[in-house]
Amino acid sequence: MKRASLFLLLIVMLAVQPLSVLAQTAPSCSFQPDGSIICTTGGGSEGGGEEGGGNDNNNNGGGACTPGNHLAFQVVAVMPCELPNTTPPQHPCTSFSVTAGGITCTNSGWKISARVTFPEIYLDVRPYPATLVRWPTAVRNGGLPDSSGSGGVNYISNGGGSPGNPQVGDWQNLRLTLTLRPAGPMFVTLPHIGDLVLSNGVSQFIQWEVPSHPAVGATTLAGSVSGLDELPGDMPLFVGNGRAPYKLFWELRYQEYEAIEGCLAGPNGNGNYNCGGGTGHRGITGYEWKTHSSGGEIPPSAVANLPAARMADINNDGTPDAYWDTNLTLRRMDDAGSISNPQYQRSWNWGGIIYWAVREGQGQIGWPGQ
Repeated sequence: MKRASLFLLLIVMLAVQPLSVLAQTAPSCSFQPDGSIICTTGGGSEGGGEEGGGNDNNNNGGGACTPGNHLAFQVVAVMPCELPNTTPPQHPCTSFSVTAGGITCTNSGWKISARVTFPEIYLDVRPYPATLVRWPTAVRNGGLPDSSGSGGVNYISNGGGSPGNPQVGDWQNLRLTLTLRPAGPMFVTLPHIGDLVLSNGVSQFIQWEVPSHPAVGATTLAGSVSGLDELPGDMPLFVGNGRAPYKLFWELRYQEYEAIEGCLAGPNGNGNYNCGGGTGHRGITGYEWKTHSSGGEIPPSAVANLPAARMADINNDGTPDAYWDTNLTLRRMDDAGSISNPQYQRSWNWGGIIYWAVREGQGQIGWPGQ
């Protein structure tokens, strides 16, 4: 019973596979060079012989080793803390710097750094910077472009060589590229309007039911905002925001100095032939630079100390899966939706903030030159 209890505990704790060896009668476990654990317990052959069959229980309690087949177990699953972490890195960055301006990835070992800026995203608006109560007011996602940035290193002496005397394993022309790509629509929030979700190129009409007045939350004055010189300084403004989620990707390209193997005439150093139909042997025929590349995504979970303002949870599962881009530029449209009409053309960027004035119905709309 003691032996059964011991094995039950081992089976519950660890995955095991049986094998037959000679073992001591008392259970014994030891670590092996390959990282496995061998646990053994002794005991005579089941049923015993003519003289030893009645002594099994005594042997199980720690008697002398009895010749014959004994149970042994090799542990093939070990608790994670016993094994080294051999998972390959998901990206080459040893440190990050993330701000509203962009993301910098640095690999201290290679002394390489790449920076990608958050791209300028566009919200096209009409009329702007002021509209009227219940006036059809247009907003449009004017574009969510990609953005890329790179950094490079000319030579890394992994094999101990130099640019003039390369050795096997050396790298040259190492280039790290970071790219930000849109991961969803643009999200716009405006007071008394609510949340708007705008896909690329999509327009939506809105209208305010109340003018921008301090009594309804419009406490910011136009005179305190840079760029709103078309409005009276004491004009109160509604304040909203706009942003879009982006995913971050990396690509590493480099050339490695490698030996080229081929078939050489004659036998090898041991006098053997293994290629060329029995006339040659395999060996190094030369050296060359070979191009290698790798890449993938860098999720927010991989970036330590990521500012909360950059974390975008686009599928609402509680885990950030993208980065917020707040480099929002507002562009004024004309009645035809053009942003290049010289009479109306103008743009503003307040880092994701949207200021908007709303006048009473009899007031003036915010068109230029009126």
